[in-house]
Amino acid sequence: MTNNDSVFNKIAQALLVDYTSVYYVNAVTNEYQWYSNDPNFQSLQIEQGGEDFFKNLIRDAQQVIYKDDIHIFVEDMKKENLIAHMKSGTMQNIEYRLMIDGKPVYHRLRLIRSVSENDDYFILGVINVDAEVRRRIESEKHEQERDIYNQIAASLAEHYDTLYYVDMENNNYFEFSSTDVYKKLHIRPVGADFFSESRKNLNRLIHPDDRERVMFLFSKDTIIKNLSEKNTYTLSYRLLVEGEVMHVRCSQIWAKDNRHIIICLENINNEVAIQNDLQETKKKSITYAQIAESLALNYDVIYYVDSSSGVYAEYTANSIYGKLEIQEKGNDFFADAKVNCDMVVHPEDKARVANTLQRDYLITALEAKKQHSIDYRLIIDGKTQYTRFTVMWASDKVHFIIGVENINDEVREENKRIQALNMANELARRDELTGTRNKNAYRELEASVQKNIDDGSSLCFAIVVCDINGLKHINDTLGHKAGDKYIQSACKMICKVFAHSPIFRVGGDEFVAFLNSSDYHEREELISVLRDKVMDNLTSKKGPVISVGMAVYEPDSDRRVSEIFDRADNMMYKEKKYLKALGAITR
Repeated sequence: MTNNDSVFNKIAQALLVDYTSVYYVNAVTNEYQWYSNDPNFQSLQIEQGGEDFFKNLIRDAQQVIYKDDIHIFVEDMKKENLIAHMKSGTMQNIEYRLMIDGKPVYHRLRLIRSVSENDDYFILGVINVDAEVRRRIESEKHEQERDIYNQIAASLAEHYDTLYYVDMENNNYFEFSSTDVYKKLHIRPVGADFFSESRKNLNRLIHPDDRERVMFLFSKDTIIKNLSEKNTYTLSYRLLVEGEVMHVRCSQIWAKDNRHIIICLENINNEVAIQNDLQETKKKSITYAQIAESLALNYDVIYYVDSSSGVYAEYTANSIYGKLEIQEKGNDFFADAKVNCDMVVHPEDKARVANTLQRDYLITALEAKKQHSIDYRLIIDGKTQYTRFTVMWASDKVHFIIGVENINDEVREENKRIQALNMANELARRDELTGTRNKNAYRELEASVQKNIDDGSSLCFAIVVCDINGLKHINDTLGHKAGDKYIQSACKMICKVFAHSPIFRVGGDEFVAFLNSSDYHEREELISVLRDKVMDNLTSKKGPVISVGMAVYEPDSDRRVSEIFDRADNMMYKEKKYLKALGAITR
């Protein structure tokens, strides 16, 4: 289908980590390839392809799609609709039912935006989103409350809009607290299947761009998996409330009994206060001690600090300080914090952290908002650890509640995501055979240069078009492996001559060099060097023979980059005729 099939095979294989199958569709020819995940070997398995994706889509829909959903593929999945979504940069999620063993099973089809606006393909991912098996509810009582943890529970829960207490054995749940905003959403406060209710509510309220990701993260199996490595998992997403976007942070926390989880939803648009709603939770059977201990697991350390005297107590869920000796209680939090800051905070972050850990600074910071956070680095046993410090008022408005949490995983996952995206982008712009940039990369360069021309920028550049002679003859007589080696040899020769310029393989036997800087100023000498090498190879019959043509950008007359390319291409064909007259095989 394309010169980069192997590259897209790798991209498809990466996508199959999240999708059960992936379709790669050529938007020009309508050809397509279907990839699926082989469950036995956990590897990429090419199932089938075809010449007309959209025609076959309608045909196959009549056979395997639930009758009430066939219209989706007949009407919505038209080529022009997908092209519009691709050009606008939006992602389309289409939910439908696939008939499996005579029963409808929900799946979701997602249009993944291509790497560049100039790409001529679609990538479509399919994922199974069928409902989890429902279980009957069963509740149990919790431990007796303790005075100090009551206040911590009240203070922490104040910063959430809604708390749900979910039995992970039978899926029973009840709403621990809720703000007026959430009550307007008409979400059931008590139910027999939290995960089924969540899917229905999220499908109704979630922002379309966040729906697929959040629906997956709210499944029972995913929550259990995410909480298997740590006690708390946090995600952020957007809801649509009366037409307005509300940004929400969700924290999923194991309760101390290892049977229940607490789902904490926080409006992070304006940190809505929920103290009044929290008081209603006293009527529930679960105690403040259970909530306090469970929410405390959101942090590695919690400090309870008297804002006037500095007297404090430390509550630790998991020690993040390694072998360092940090006091568990004291008479002056701010003095001890300064000492500890000098001991363990990264040198580049010390001044910022020391400034934050002052009584007056914290009081001022909390005047305009419910909580204040900073991210910084610790040096633990010689290694860097990313940490977040969050301070809020206790419900008595006298004490600070200060939480410290290890965010190494959060930082690491973000770095891995960026690295994976950069790698995928780089692969999509590289020619696998030669290692040079490919046609996609040339299109991006062409668009960038064209923008500079349109903006009236002062430019000096030349385009060199190189065509390998005799490649078809070698493929026909010696085989394609020999042809590949011939292409690689020709590429090395071109790259060696134009060592300071980007080289692009834009066709099977065609390369383009974009000359600027030193190569531009020495262009005539470099062209002569290349032509001399070609003549030597033609005489000795021991190296690649290349036809070359060059054109220079003329600001007074050139308006399109394509005009310069065409001139260089015409010069190349004139040279090809000249070499043919000298006995060169040009095909």
